[in-house]
Amino acid sequence: MLFRLFTVLAVLVLAVSTWYLSSPRHADGTRARDAQAQRPGYFLKNAVMTEFAADGTPSLRIAAERIDQVPRSTEVNLYDIRVDYQSPNGTAWVVVGDTARVQPGGNVVDVAGNVRLQGTDPQREGTPVIRTDTLTYDVQKSTASTKSDVRIEFLQHTLTARGLVANLKDRSVRLESKVNGRFHP
Repeated sequence: MLFRLFTVLAVLVLAVSTWYLSSPRHADGTRARDAQAQRPGYFLKNAVMTEFAADGTPSLRIAAERIDQVPRSTEVNLYDIRVDYQSPNGTAWVVVGDTARVQPGGNVVDVAGNVRLQGTDPQREGTPVIRTDTLTYDVQKSTASTKSDVRIEFLQHTLTARGLVANLKDRSVRLESKVNGRFHP
């Protein structure tokens, strides 16, 4: 008797679950979730993002030929990137690179491929140019850093090193190791 009751209960559970799983409402929800998982995310072409200082002047401008959202992530990839930073003291910095990745939260930009960091100061002669393969730009701290080889060109002078930390607000650059220089009169 107990065996028959268990068998009837099992058949009843099987029938209800089959009916529920084959219902059109359930199938539509499953298809919608599958379609959402397969979507690549958004992309933008010729995009420009600008952050403004408290006084309303542009302090940070990021331009990219293309921006792609990384699927199922909050990260984005940027291609042919240019970052313009205007420090509060008037110094302007430009970062140019082939690709970049914005980490979740949008506070750190990792730039790679033919990276060039260039500063301008209207009160000084010449423009220093820093070249490297990779560079990490921290938006909140206004710092740029790398552990890669670095080449700094300023007027007729050249410095090479491995690793660099540049504080863009303070206009300071610290080289990490293997520093070599060539100075022409």
